[in-house]
Amino acid sequence: MNIKKSSRWGNLLFIASLAAIVIATISPFNFQIPPEFSDQFIFQKFEFGGSVKDYWQNILLFIPLGISLAMIGDRQRLNSPTIVAVACLVSILTTSAVETTQLFLPSRVSNLSDIICNSLGGTLGAIFYFWRKYIAQFLLGLIYQDTNRLSLKSLLIAIASYCAFVTLMVLVLLANVNLSNWDDYYYLAIGNEVTGDRPWNGRINNLYISDRGFNPSQVQQAFTEADTLFAQSPDLVTFLKFTEEANSYQDRSHHLPKLLWQNVSASDAQAQKRSLKTQQSSENAGILVNSRQWLKTAQPAAALTQKLQHTGEFSLYLAVSSNNPNQSGPARIISLSYGTVNHNLAIGQEGTDLQLRLRTPITGSAASQPRFRIPRIFENNDLCRLLVVFADKKLDFYINNAATKYSFEFTPATSFFSYIPWSRVDWIVNLEKFKPLKYQLLFYTIIIIPLVILGAYLVFYQRLKSSNFSN
Repeated sequence: MNIKKSSRWGNLLFIASLAAIVIATISPFNFQIPPEFSDQFIFQKFEFGGSVKDYWQNILLFIPLGISLAMIGDRQRLNSPTIVAVACLVSILTTSAVETTQLFLPSRVSNLSDIICNSLGGTLGAIFYFWRKYIAQFLLGLIYQDTNRLSLKSLLIAIASYCAFVTLMVLVLLANVNLSNWDDYYYLAIGNEVTGDRPWNGRINNLYISDRGFNPSQVQQAFTEADTLFAQSPDLVTFLKFTEEANSYQDRSHHLPKLLWQNVSASDAQAQKRSLKTQQSSENAGILVNSRQWLKTAQPAAALTQKLQHTGEFSLYLAVSSNNPNQSGPARIISLSYGTVNHNLAIGQEGTDLQLRLRTPITGSAASQPRFRIPRIFENNDLCRLLVVFADKKLDFYINNAATKYSFEFTPATSFFSYIPWSRVDWIVNLEKFKPLKYQLLFYTIIIIPLVILGAYLVFYQRLKSSNFSN
């Protein structure tokens, strides 16, 4: 490629990559100056951490910028270390400007981890540019089985690099099964989404949350004396028992702000009182929630979120009964969120199925990669007692007793597809049909095939060279 063509393509790629970065990170351009804006506000609003998918997307987004800068620098006859350093510096400045700009976008979150990943992407792009001939020669040698393009050194480097890359990916997955990316400005809603557009029609008796995962004996006790177990637990972070009519409800552990009725009219309030009085002796006694009346914390549930975020585990007990087997949305039974997209935790009903979203760096900010489903939980209006335990990289669901258990373990095999750069809209794990072995077979097949191919080429190359030497 001559200098003029290289110059033209480098400039075009630079402009295109900057345009892509701006569109991907700053749109929809609805800028607003926060009323509390100050130097302290800037430091407070910069978060750290995100999802595995975000890390990967940010790296890929800045690779073209690094390549374009390397093309331009190469045209200026700069040496490769200088060009790589310039690409890293420009990437840092660009992503820092983007993240600072996001402070003025209500729909965006400024994140230090984005700066790190974006800068890494730009640096890798410049490195790839200088390695392009070696990479192309190696790949062509593999494709056409041309040993003249291969060498023992290149094969060994490829095998070692691949093993190191896979090991790094596995370690990243194992290190990110936690609640570190939960946001403490999310509200807790019961019977609806915090925005009021995912109503659930049913009754809720109680909601108890501990910031520790229960052991088997505690799980057994949860279904015989849940009130006592949670009330006496030193790890209690939420204790809500809905047995009395009230204008608001206070968490007895005092970690939650008051829960206030939303969208409730005077006639609905009277109906709620009559319903409570007539059903206090019934197993399904509790408060009625629907599109006309539901609960939401007066302020963000910061203390609850911080407690669970700190321990990285929890046990949640919920006793509810559905008034309609055909609800959709999913209709939110409880939601710790900031709207219909971003959740820390959400439990809902879709048809007769129970759905759960749990936010981790693996499942993403929408807690949807994947979502979890248990079929036919709400086929009738019987009381459903649900215990959810998240601990030791494992999510356990118990329905009505300790024996009815559904589990999902976050392993490299089950979480590997989080590295796909785009989100899978329909990624729902049916826990009734969940087979860990299927994930393991697929994972190890994907991982081993490239290694087998490289190993076969290494053996073939060695034999060919030995044969040529003998002749």
